[in-house]
Amino acid sequence: MARAHAALQTELLKPAADGGRAKRPPIWLAAFTLVLVIWLFGLYLPLFFGGFPGLIDSLDFSYYYGAAQIGLQHGWSRIYDLDLQRQVFYQLHPAYDLFDWRRYFVSPPPVAWLVAPLTLMPIVPAFWTFAMLSAAAFAVCGWVTTPGGGLAKITLFLTAACVYPVLIAVQTGQVTLLIAAAVMLAWWLVRRDKHVLAGIVLVLVVLKPQVAILVIPFLLIAGERRLVAVWIAGAALVAAVSALSLGPSGLGDLRNVLSLEQGQSGNLVWTAADLFGPGPVAVALQVACAVLAFVAAWRHRRNLELVLVAGILGSLLAAPYHNPSDFAMLAPAAWLYVRAGMPAWQWAWLAVGLLGTYLAAGFGPVLVLIFTLGWLGLLVANFPERRPEPALQAQ
Repeated sequence: MARAHAALQTELLKPAADGGRAKRPPIWLAAFTLVLVIWLFGLYLPLFFGGFPGLIDSLDFSYYYGAAQIGLQHGWSRIYDLDLQRQVFYQLHPAYDLFDWRRYFVSPPPVAWLVAPLTLMPIVPAFWTFAMLSAAAFAVCGWVTTPGGGLAKITLFLTAACVYPVLIAVQTGQVTLLIAAAVMLAWWLVRRDKHVLAGIVLVLVVLKPQVAILVIPFLLIAGERRLVAVWIAGAALVAAVSALSLGPSGLGDLRNVLSLEQGQSGNLVWTAADLFGPGPVAVALQVACAVLAFVAAWRHRRNLELVLVAGILGSLLAAPYHNPSDFAMLAPAAWLYVRAGMPAWQWAWLAVGLLGTYLAAGFGPVLVLIFTLGWLGLLVANFPERRPEPALQAQ
């Protein structure tokens, strides 16, 4: 097993081509990839998208779509008005007979602005347009981020890109994939000395801060002052425009909706509270994870990939609210981690996480949460130091 791990590590970290000569991949890797492709496209993916092109479970997108309709028809200050949200919800989902806290639009206003142009279409084509564009952005940025070349690159890309959190994000039309794509694109830009553009791209984190917010201060630890300054300016501008668009009444509606959402048990399932129950222990663990992530980022501050991994893991573990799609952020974290040259023996732990993310659909998030905690521990305690990778020239 150790020999196979070492061989895969070599395959992933070597250049994609060697003097233009193709090299035949190991037979075990070819066999594994074949089985993976057959299983994914023959069984697993149809479970999520067997109803294409009809509307699947697009509830999250429908909340964005409904809020955008409210904003365009009644004014952006009323997007958190629950009476209007209820009316729009039943128009979009006449078969549903319950509108409760699970159906509230509580995302930041820019999410509704982003979806507003799609309201020119009926909800089914609007959903598929948003879902496919998000998936395409995630896939393109993920392919660039995935290290190695040839069959090893294809295998590593597919195994992480097709886990349950990623697929459920596509199926429900969540914005998480856009944030994951933004983090990966920002990494690519920084490696090419495009720090201002990277800061602008990362402003997308404001769409759902709990999945990647610690990436920003950790980049400051890594010396990315210009990037973080641009991000602060961009995020402040977005926040100011959001507040102006809502006005006092809209801000009051937002506080009301957030108070109704706060403490709902369904919002705690993908957090530390799922392991220890809501209360002081879970809060203490969330704070401890944020501190450990800071330690990891400080220790590896000269390694951009590991700083980003620390920001992702810390954000996921420290936040008090998550849903399954938020853990799609583990995919870019894994690609960056492998790219950083992780020890071969840690492939076993990544395999645990891979198993957990595939089983989460049926067995819940416990294994995923344990894996993420353990991964953060490995990042803090055991990773070889590496000289910083020089900035790459744009191709």
